[in-house]
Amino acid sequence: MSQPFPTIVGHRGARGEAPENTLAGFQVAVAAGAGEIELDVRLSADGHLIVLHDSDLKRTTGQKGHARHFTLAQLNLMDARVNTPGWHSTVGVPSLREVVALCGPAMRFQFEVKGADRAILHQLAHQLTHMIDQDGLRERVVITSSHTGFLRMVATMAPHLERGYVSEYRYQQPTRRAAALGCRWLMPHHSLVSPRLMRSARRRGLKVSTWTVNDLNEAERLARLGVDGIITDFPTSFLAHFRGKDQRQVAAPAAQAELDPSLRDP
Repeated sequence: MSQPFPTIVGHRGARGEAPENTLAGFQVAVAAGAGEIELDVRLSADGHLIVLHDSDLKRTTGQKGHARHFTLAQLNLMDARVNTPGWHSTVGVPSLREVVALCGPAMRFQFEVKGADRAILHQLAHQLTHMIDQDGLRERVVITSSHTGFLRMVATMAPHLERGYVSEYRYQQPTRRAAALGCRWLMPHHSLVSPRLMRSARRRGLKVSTWTVNDLNEAERLARLGVDGIITDFPTSFLAHFRGKDQRQVAAPAAQAELDPSLRDP
């Protein structure tokens, strides 16, 4: 039976509940029952795929410098909870493989790659597509980016993998560009999602997962429009809300039937 509400996607794990893009944050999303997680992929100095949003380490670890200048071992030993006051224990910058292993075999992922110079993007595309194929993740991953050149690289290297175009502005003509790139997914900022955008996306055969939604009223609006996914910093409360709403809707007819015998099955 299909889920009666959009997939709730944990943004950088559960960014509003735990340190972002850390094993602790991903564990929170798993515990909440999230079926999909969005995260950011970069490269370490020794060529490992790591999970980190910013190219610079300062905001999340307090460490000066760019992630690409540190090895995976060094990144693992950093404390990536600097921007999460009150978190109880040290958490390092993890490798992508660590995150996938932690989340289990049923979890789906959005692997987002930010813009960088062409050589780095080419190396990232090669290693990421190789890992997905080698580890049997093809059916569980969408590679996403706002960088059209990177999405084209992935299409050339691994045309069998799903890709998603991340769009923040209307002038980018999101549905048209996603379709022209051969993407199956569109990841628009939630402010762009309208009946018109949804009609255009469906006409082009695109699925829609929208970001970053932290207001439940806005989530309800997006659900009514029929988006496929809602990316949020608060997967625990969003899942509780939508599951509770679904349970209330299922229970309502039964309760009404108890009050009105004419509504009961013969």
